[in-house]
Amino acid sequence: MNKKNITYMLIITILLFSLLVGCKVNNDLDGNNGESMDNTRTETETIVENDEEKIMGDFKNIVESDNEPFTLVKYVDENIDKVSTEYAVEMIRNLEEVQEKYIERYTEQLFMEENQMELLSLSEVNRSAIDGTEVNIEDLLFFDNSKVEEIKNGNLKELVDRIIQGKFKLINMEGAFYPIIDYEALKIYNDYIAEDMKEYIDLKSMESNMPTILDAAIMISYDELAERLIKTENYISKYPDNMRYEEILRIYGLYLKFYLEGSSNTPIYDYETKEIKVEIFSSYNKVKDMDETVTSKVISKYIDIIEENQKIIDENVLSKVTELYNEAIATLEEQQ
Repeated sequence: MNKKNITYMLIITILLFSLLVGCKVNNDLDGNNGESMDNTRTETETIVENDEEKIMGDFKNIVESDNEPFTLVKYVDENIDKVSTEYAVEMIRNLEEVQEKYIERYTEQLFMEENQMELLSLSEVNRSAIDGTEVNIEDLLFFDNSKVEEIKNGNLKELVDRIIQGKFKLINMEGAFYPIIDYEALKIYNDYIAEDMKEYIDLKSMESNMPTILDAAIMISYDELAERLIKTENYISKYPDNMRYEEILRIYGLYLKFYLEGSSNTPIYDYETKEIKVEIFSSYNKVKDMDETVTSKVISKYIDIIEENQKIIDENVLSKVTELYNEAIATLEEQQ
């Protein structure tokens, strides 16, 4: 056989061998494909779980080391998208607990030296007092975060900056600024947390956006107070086993009490005639006509009591508030 034929046969042999080997490899892969995919999936899940455990372990150390809320916020921002919904909820709950713990500490620091004087000098309250400018209620109540750069006291500026970064806001109560948790700011985490936690934050944000009562005066309309009442009741009914149940039930009770009898600076009746205010009685009737809720049933009974008393709000009417309040709370507790 000449050299040319030998070369030709060698090429053919190599090609055939390659094809046979290729077929064997493909058959091996086909036979083990399911097992290989399962193994890969298991290994991936294990890696993710290990990462989550490390993230949560580090977060726990940060919490237990008594770090300020802004430090927790920074860590949450960097890692919440890397953990499961369950762990994300745990993060936000822990953050809220630390925030609550720091409210008193920050309050004490805000009352040191001349801190309150400087904050007030930068607030809309001061501007309104000086030139009589009309300012909306939100601007009067809350410190404008854009004013932080104007704070001259370096220590105060740093303190306020840490407070704001920790998801707080400063509210003016009786002529001084206090820190409260900014639940509206916590909504940034809504995409990562469970529905009950999301709705909890939404409930709490109503109060942090505008308190129901300040200085013994109701700050919102009765229609809005009714909306808060119903929304809170719906949450209680929807999540009876929620760990925040007692807190939300307490909030519902406060809303109901204010809705039924007003406050010392915002009574439900006219001072001169003692007759129930038109807008409040109108709000009661709107609630009465709502779908069946514990609140609507109680308000319906209250309307009957008021009408039997010719719409005059006196001891005959107000003495029934405690009974109606207890009935509402007891009914909600029975649903748990």
